[in-house]
Amino acid sequence: MKAISRTFYRMPVLTIFFLVIPVFFLLFVLAYVPMELENFLSLGRDRFTLNLIVTTLIIFGTVLLSRIILFLLRKVIDLNWSLYILWSVLEVVFASLMMSILMGVGWHGSIPYFTVMLRCLLYLASILVFPYALLTMGVQLYVLSKRAELAPTVDEKTLVRFYDEQKRLKLVLSSSAVLYIEAEDNYVHIVHLDNGRVRDFTLRSSMRALEEMLSRHSLVRCHRSYFVNPAHVDLVRKDENGYALAQLDREGLKPIPVSKRYYDALTAIL
Repeated sequence: MKAISRTFYRMPVLTIFFLVIPVFFLLFVLAYVPMELENFLSLGRDRFTLNLIVTTLIIFGTVLLSRIILFLLRKVIDLNWSLYILWSVLEVVFASLMMSILMGVGWHGSIPYFTVMLRCLLYLASILVFPYALLTMGVQLYVLSKRAELAPTVDEKTLVRFYDEQKRLKLVLSSSAVLYIEAEDNYVHIVHLDNGRVRDFTLRSSMRALEEMLSRHSLVRCHRSYFVNPAHVDLVRKDENGYALAQLDREGLKPIPVSKRYYDALTAIL
């Protein structure tokens, strides 16, 4: 599963979490005063306000400690979404356990401790799910908006659209991402860059069907079976047998053969 953004480890974001979550709990309970929770916190002895404040401080301390640990471990851990959600759930569970100790002592055995613990977990989970979800979605939306701002704009005119024999769109690439195209029987191999990595996409089509479109996007035919992107050609050299080969600017790629028919046209561009 995809890792969460590093933004979640930054202190300003962590501060928002350990301040907003307990404040939300306090204001939510004061605004709606759920009767069962009010009676539970009152302990039958009108201690609602005191226990509400102590519970809020327990939530604050739990989230504060947890988020500080997350900050200190930011260089050695890389949580994915499942682990981050689990981390947040454990915060609620730990706060519930601390609250259950407080409330268990207050009820003096009139309610079994296991029941007190389950009720604490139920109350906190049902209330805190809202700030956790809203804050997490808010931070993620912020991350996505920043990525969109930083993402380079793509000129539609530079996009190369590859269709198969049935005229179905199979692949769209920026022309600058195409390294070379190789024909093989009834297929062509489109070797291109994807986030800096070399990929090979196999398309059922003929080189002849693609030739006009590739030429429009400044891809150059260098061999009966090859088109190459001259922007990615470092040099054209000849091997020991006198055959010309185009060396591309990515390590691990095979040299592309250049036939005599296309040699002058390609070297003139370079």
